[in-house]
Amino acid sequence: MHFDSGLLALLFVIIALFIGALVRHLLKGSQVPYTVALLILGIAIGLAHRGNAFTDNYTLIGETLSLASEIDPHLFLFLFLPTLIFESAFAMEVHLFRRMFTQIVILAVPGLMLAIWLTAELVAWVLPEHWQWSWALCLMFGALISATDPVAVVALLKEVSSRKRLETLIEGESLLNDGTAIVFFSLFYGWVLMEFSNPGEAITAPPWQAVAQFFVVVFVGLAVGLILGGLCILWIDRVFNDPMIEISLTIAAAYSAFFISENFHVSGVVAVVTLAIMFASVGRTRISPEVAGFLHHFWEMMAHMANTLIFLLVGILVAIRVPLDDKEAWLALFVLYLGIMAIRACSITVFMPILKRIGIGITYEKAVVLCWGGLRGAVSLALAMTVASSDIIPKQIGDHVLFLCAGIVVLTILFNGSTMGHVLKWLNLSSLPPGKQATVDKAQHEINRVLHDMLPKMMTSDFLKGADWETVKQGAKLQVLKECNSPTEITQDELHTAYLRRLLETERKHYWTQFSQGLIGKQATNKLVEAVEHALDGDPLIGPRNELFTTWRLPDWVEPLRQYNSWNKLLLKVYFRRLALGYDVARGFIQAQEALESHIDTLAPDAEIAVMVRQQVELNKRLTFERIESLRMSFPEIIQALQSQAATRLLLNRERAVINDQLKQAVLDKPEAQKLLNMVEERMAALQKESIFDKSQEQKLINDIPWARELKSKTREELTSWIEHTVYDAGQLICENQRPLNRIGIVSRGSITELYETRSDDNLEKVRTTIGPGETFALISLLTGKTNAQYVSDTPTDIMWLPVDKLKLLMNQDPNLTAVVCQLFKQLKSV
Repeated sequence: MHFDSGLLALLFVIIALFIGALVRHLLKGSQVPYTVALLILGIAIGLAHRGNAFTDNYTLIGETLSLASEIDPHLFLFLFLPTLIFESAFAMEVHLFRRMFTQIVILAVPGLMLAIWLTAELVAWVLPEHWQWSWALCLMFGALISATDPVAVVALLKEVSSRKRLETLIEGESLLNDGTAIVFFSLFYGWVLMEFSNPGEAITAPPWQAVAQFFVVVFVGLAVGLILGGLCILWIDRVFNDPMIEISLTIAAAYSAFFISENFHVSGVVAVVTLAIMFASVGRTRISPEVAGFLHHFWEMMAHMANTLIFLLVGILVAIRVPLDDKEAWLALFVLYLGIMAIRACSITVFMPILKRIGIGITYEKAVVLCWGGLRGAVSLALAMTVASSDIIPKQIGDHVLFLCAGIVVLTILFNGSTMGHVLKWLNLSSLPPGKQATVDKAQHEINRVLHDMLPKMMTSDFLKGADWETVKQGAKLQVLKECNSPTEITQDELHTAYLRRLLETERKHYWTQFSQGLIGKQATNKLVEAVEHALDGDPLIGPRNELFTTWRLPDWVEPLRQYNSWNKLLLKVYFRRLALGYDVARGFIQAQEALESHIDTLAPDAEIAVMVRQQVELNKRLTFERIESLRMSFPEIIQALQSQAATRLLLNRERAVINDQLKQAVLDKPEAQKLLNMVEERMAALQKESIFDKSQEQKLINDIPWARELKSKTREELTSWIEHTVYDAGQLICENQRPLNRIGIVSRGSITELYETRSDDNLEKVRTTIGPGETFALISLLTGKTNAQYVSDTPTDIMWLPVDKLKLLMNQDPNLTAVVCQLFKQLKSV
């Protein structure tokens, strides 16, 4: 039976996935990295094919391997790179990436440029003269071989030491490094093509042109990622719990960003990294909580399959396509490998003084891991294949480029990748930091205690009392309860820092749990998580979190707009939304603090730090409750609306959980359960779109004011139509003493302080009075056009303003209104 190339490609994918599953299964408990094992197996398969092992008996496999070895390099990049880049950036901890961004950029841009130049010098010096490599060709090779691939290193770090900062630094550098390398490769590759297209003509491109092209390629790629990411996030924000749409959009967005950027000859890598970082930061709360976990697992699976295909394919390609009988090439390869490792170390060492002082700093041990972890992989090989498949570049040069690149890829993965575990052990990085290990020991001690508490009940159970309990303890590896002591080599400060960091990590996780359960909204989750991340910067801080209270206030840039009446309605709406957000933040914060209390004693290294943390948590709760109470006193309808919405959300969450439980227990069949779930989720989506502002902004009518009840209905209607609402934060100045004012104020909600001076026995005394809901102030402006007191809001306050000029006109028309105003003047303590 004859198979065309499409079916053979499908067969290769099927075989590769079977091999990947088998390798992963056999490597369980082994120290050999998965990607290294796949590469070795790929080389073995390729060598077997090269020796005609599949020619006679397994022709179908032979045809499949031949097709795989001739894969188009552009297809290779376009097929695999968006998946690998998006998954790596999407899974990254954005907070750490931001903190370390300057370090990552230094390594990925000036560090890479130095590595390219030094590699070009090395190549020009090492390679035989009769190979006739020009300076442009040396630079091109330096660019393509400088792209790093840390898959094996990061996977090993995650397994052995859980050092998030080092992982983020290595992965972040690799992501930007690949983008920079591809940009410079494209530039130098163009020069090489010009050389061979027009032999004898010198390349006259000035250095500034290369720099300008680099910035254009990078920043336009960044713009593509931002625009596409923003559009997709807006779309996903309008989708409620539909994994098919949300996951499909992330796939389409990642590949579209790469395709569009490359089509415009800008950096597809930068575009995809930008897109993924947007999804991992602002997009995280836009993705439905029910979909988020599955989305991460989906991309992990995509990346796993891509890595399986890539490393198997790289091994096969190298074994089939590289020449094995060129002694000069082999000698040049080994010298280049040693030189490139030295150049990697040099490019990091040169920038060490800067790297130590910016971001989160770097130790020499971690710098060694960075140097040794500079593995080369799929990107370098795909770029080399591009050169080898060119019709303009001579075949011999293309073959040499492919041989040297493939050889360095194999050597770095086999040697550096397989020995990284020993390097980490030698540098004492193969285990958790002492502070974190002490926290883990405390947690393990608590787990052991819980299991010991279970034993008495189990021993008296009718179904278990005949068990051999010594065997059970051995089988469960249940340890004898001992006092959990901290390691002697760690200082008290380090223990306390690790403990506080663990508590803050727990708090951050609790916010995401609240969000997934629908207890807090998107904006509140972002604010709370951001506050925790700021608390984690530098010395960890449990409390107080003053930055959370800024949520209750209008931004500073809004303040100048208050003087324009046309902005009042918009400002009022914005303010009430801020209050609603502040309440959501406060409620989520208090729930997290209460959850944190259950971990204080469990994880505390000593009683002193536990007492201190408990005091800080209590302070956090007290200050937040005070804010909530202040809001409740001023705007009870907002609290009522928010609490009603939260209660509805809890009931709907519970209803959905009950339906899912009944589905699992076969009380409901899937079609019936799905219909019920759709009905619940429709109500949840509608609740999410409900505006608190609409519920809380029922304007107080003028007839709620005591003195206005005596007026005619027509007069009250006139006054109502003139009212302008302005909301002030607690402690905010409403108007200064002796300043021009052309309106009188009525407190609608909240309270304000009136501060004025009065003379008594030739002495000036300052008098303070409190003005509450329904009371009028600044009435003197009706006569003098200015104030005679200073007014400051005590709580969040809603003021209704009546313009003086219109009030005077109405007083001329309605004697009853004039009488009421005169009565108000008589009641004033100070005029």
